[in-house]
Amino acid sequence: MRRLIVVALLVVTASLIPAGVAAERLPNSLHGGDPFSAVLSGHGSGTAMVTLNPGQHEVCWEVTVAGLTAPAFASHIHKGAAGVTGPVVVPFFNTGPSTPSSATSFSGCTENVDRALMEDIQDNPAGYYVNVHTSCGGQPATCGPAFPVSAVRGQLTHP
Repeated sequence: MRRLIVVALLVVTASLIPAGVAAERLPNSLHGGDPFSAVLSGHGSGTAMVTLNPGQHEVCWEVTVAGLTAPAFASHIHKGAAGVTGPVVVPFFNTGPSTPSSATSFSGCTENVDRALMEDIQDNPAGYYVNVHTSCGGQPATCGPAFPVSAVRGQLTHP
C-alpha cells in the first residue's frame, strides 16, 4: 500500500512540471522552453535562437550577426510570412538609431509576452520572422540599401 502511495505521488508531481522544462535553455532564461531558430540574411548574415516559455510569459533570444553594412540598433520578432513585412510582436533590444551598437552578439529575455501569441508562433513559426535593424534604415544610399527596413531577416523554424 505504501508503495502505491509513493508511485501515485510521483505521477502527480510529474504532471505538475511544465511541458517545456526539459527543452533547451538559453543562457539568460530561468526556465526551459520550446526552441526555434532563424537563419538571417540580407545585408550581412546571422542566426537567431529563440526559446518560447508560454508558462512564464517569457521569450528568450540569442542573436548573432556578421558582415552588417552598419551597426545594429534593434531586433525583434515580426508577424509575417516570407517576403511580407509585418508588425513587431516581440521586441528583443532597441538601442535607438542614434546609439547603434557595433556588437555582433545580443541575448536576453523579453517578459510579459502574451501566451496566445507564443502558442501561435509555436503552431505557425513560418508566419513569423526575426530581423535586425541597422542605422542604414532610411539613410543615404552611401550607407547601403535597406533590406525591407532591416539589415538581416529570417523566418522562424522549429527543429
